Amino acid sequence: MNLKQAARWRDRAGWAGAAFCLLAFLALIDGLVGRWRETDRLIKLLPGWTAAINGPLREEVKDPRELTYLSDSDHLKLAIVEVHRGYFLGGYLWRGQLTAGPQIQPGEYHLTVVPRRSPASQATPAFRVVVFADALSLQHSAQSAIRRHTGFSPWGLAAGCLPGILLSFGTVFYLSLKLDRLLARQGQAEIYRVIRRDGGYEVHFGLGTTHGLQPGLELRVYNPRGQAVGLARVEHCAPKDAIALVTADQEVRPGFLVSWEI
Repeated sequence: MNLKQAARWRDRAGWAGAAFCLLAFLALIDGLVGRWRETDRLIKLLPGWTAAINGPLREEVKDPRELTYLSDSDHLKLAIVEVHRGYFLGGYLWRGQLTAGPQIQPGEYHLTVVPRRSPASQATPAFRVVVFADALSLQHSAQSAIRRHTGFSPWGLAAGCLPGILLSFGTVFYLSLKLDRLLARQGQAEIYRVIRRDGGYEVHFGLGTTHGLQPGLELRVYNPRGQAVGLARVEHCAPKDAIALVTADQEVRPGFLVSWEI
């Protein structure tokens, strides 16, 4: 791989990584917006489906057998499997499995959990249970635009971008090292840090004493188009890095090149 190929593929990998990051960010935003727009008391089902359901209690209940439920459909069955304390606010909660029977008709239903001993006064807020005729209708009801139009979970899409992000930026890192080695063979290096100073710019780059540099040496500075834009005088040298002061007739930015073969 030559210098131009390494630079071209590094740029492409960088753009790919940025695209994966943007897609993951948009998917997360879409998922959060969709979650915010759908209340926790809304349960969506298809006939024959079972969904996990969790709700609050107005008083302490020690055994799930102390609870029952009220529903406006005989085809909605709730199995309450556990009562427990909330993790954050410390209230009393119940957890169960809600099943829509295969014969249930599409529509909206309501379900309320109540203690057996005092159902009238201690009824919990009702759940809205919406049963859809088919999977496509269920998909089109989603508040998430990604799920609504593609059927994919926005959380799954965001997680699926992670391998692409890691691979893209891992490739950028590898090709950057490759590019540095190829440039160093030609007595050149890419500027990776620029600090504005009175009378010019302080630039940091990956050439040092092992490449023949020493303080006082003058190097020429090139922009990415290969045009010479000024001179750099080396001020400090390490084995593989150096700092130089640049006087230039235009702004110097990271990505410009320095060369000691004038």
